[in-house]
Amino acid sequence: MSAKTNGFAQGTVLKVAYSMLGLTSSVVLTRIVLNILKPRRLTASDYFVFIAFVFHVTKCTLYVALSPYMQRVYAVSNGETEPYPELLHDRILMAKMVFTAFCMFWAILWSIKLSLLLLYRRLLIGISQRYTVVWWCIAGICLVTFAGNYFFYFQSCGTIPGFWTGGCTGKGPHNTQLIGLYYSFSADTSTNVMIMALPIWLTWNLQMPRSKKVSILCLFATGVIYILFACLRVTQVAINAAKPEAIGQPLDPTWLAIWGMVECSIAVIIGCCPAFAVLVKALRPKNSYDSRGYRRQTNSNSDKKRGSRLELNTIRCKRDLIKVLA
Repeated sequence: MSAKTNGFAQGTVLKVAYSMLGLTSSVVLTRIVLNILKPRRLTASDYFVFIAFVFHVTKCTLYVALSPYMQRVYAVSNGETEPYPELLHDRILMAKMVFTAFCMFWAILWSIKLSLLLLYRRLLIGISQRYTVVWWCIAGICLVTFAGNYFFYFQSCGTIPGFWTGGCTGKGPHNTQLIGLYYSFSADTSTNVMIMALPIWLTWNLQMPRSKKVSILCLFATGVIYILFACLRVTQVAINAAKPEAIGQPLDPTWLAIWGMVECSIAVIIGCCPAFAVLVKALRPKNSYDSRGYRRQTNSNSDKKRGSRLELNTIRCKRDLIKVLA
């Protein structure tokens, strides 16, 4: 295995693993604290975010645990040290841990997608049926592409046991792994765009202040950040795979591990954003002001009449969307 392309940078992976664990854990714990300060009934959308977080912690822990094994195995492969008695055992154990970590990668990303879809589903009650049809189409595409990730991944080394019996080397497996990489990227990116587009489409025609509408659209568009990191991961791995010395070798585990942890961390954070909007709004004092900057009395008759007129002119979904996410 070439040190130039597939050498496993133990220190780099450990730094990224600890950093992403710390960052993501801080965000999730902050969300939990806010929920304690302002109790709110947890929904299926919340549970899928927590499931994704548990998978993410497990994935990072696996990379931390297998890092010493990879360092020793690659040192032998690159001729830096002599073979040792436990080499075969370390190879098999390392491959099984990498296999498990890769399987968790898609479970994390698609758990967040499902969490967001379930959140949007509650906002579609009582409005045009076409939005519900679109929602079901997106949900179906997400399920099919999720299964497709594992189909291509399990084929990349011939068979599942091939991942730890040497089936990942050779030009054929190398090309199959690239196909799986590109499929996963296209499936992930396309479903992210669909999931972002649905609430943006729903929000676009709402009658509400422009500043409030922009803030809602920005909240839903945070997935663009994740897409950018997904592009970086695929680009870096593809560049390394195109080098002459990398032909016939497995895809670069260093960058797959590093960018995989970064992507999953960003995905979990994005999954927490809607809940943050709800909880922060609930904790914020509800004061209103007139055009000259003076605080307006919220219990005045004029405000009540204006509020009633707004409710009569706004469908239920719009009221819910403004209340929950504005």
